[in-house]
Amino acid sequence: MFLQLFKVWIGVFSVSFLFLPILLVLDWKKRGTAEGFSSVVLIIPMIIQAFWLRHGWMTNDTTQILINSMNLSVLSCYIAAYAYYQPKRKFLIGQLISALLIIKCAFLYVDSHDSEHMESAMGTIAAGAQILGLGGRVYEIRRAIKMGTTEYIPAVMQFAVAALMAQWFIFGIVTGNKFIVIANIAGLTTSAVTLNLYFRYPPLTWTVPIFNIPPKNAKKQE
Repeated sequence: MFLQLFKVWIGVFSVSFLFLPILLVLDWKKRGTAEGFSSVVLIIPMIIQAFWLRHGWMTNDTTQILINSMNLSVLSCYIAAYAYYQPKRKFLIGQLISALLIIKCAFLYVDSHDSEHMESAMGTIAAGAQILGLGGRVYEIRRAIKMGTTEYIPAVMQFAVAALMAQWFIFGIVTGNKFIVIANIAGLTTSAVTLNLYFRYPPLTWTVPIFNIPPKNAKKQE
């Protein structure tokens, strides 16, 4: 009974995050451009969700199937919005082509296994991709340190992602899915590092919610 309720909870919890990137789109609209924002944070999740979708399909996990199907559908809309507000689209096009090739090659690799080991192979790839996918967040961390500001790392999304990964970490423990547990431990560690950056390198023009860290420009004016 508890497991069924928790599956419903994490399903609703995850789906609610589908609308969070709308804040990014509104920010792009306000600025009139998406320049300065990295498309990596949109492309990498697309690859990871495609892997988890197939893993869910192979293990007959309806929770993963529903959540990742919806995620991929909505994420496509956000990528389209990014393309609309991004004046330099050739990098985005290259990243999309690369992402599709990676997904295709991964599926072919899984299909090369015998039926007994296919689920494990897909789970390993999905978890590994999620961990490697942290490279996009590591890139954001390095860029923020280099720029000396977290202006282009939306805080609301960081808090939300950390909360979501914590829920999936618990889900992995409850269901005994080691792939989900390992992937989200790595993600939570990266989130902790990212959130710490707001204290060391505050944004230029906005206040960090929850932590209530004022923008760097405001500090200079004082």
